[in-house]
Amino acid sequence: MDPYYCIVDTAENEVADLCVLDAADDAEARHRARAAAESVPGWTQARVYAGERLVGCLERPATTTVPLAA
Repeated sequence: MDPYYCIVDTAENEVADLCVLDAADDAEARHRARAAAESVPGWTQARVYAGERLVGCLERPATTTVPLAA
């Protein structure tokens, strides 16, 4: 079985962190990747893999609000 890992990107660095994830399945890997990304200041995206297979891509939630049209 291939190990799960994630690559966390920030606005300043294309690849800020690489984390091996202790996960039994894809859903748990995405959950653990979210927690790992939250520990990286200024993260923008986390790509989750099982070996070479892309499991998912997590985006940081938008922090700004869009004004409503009048």
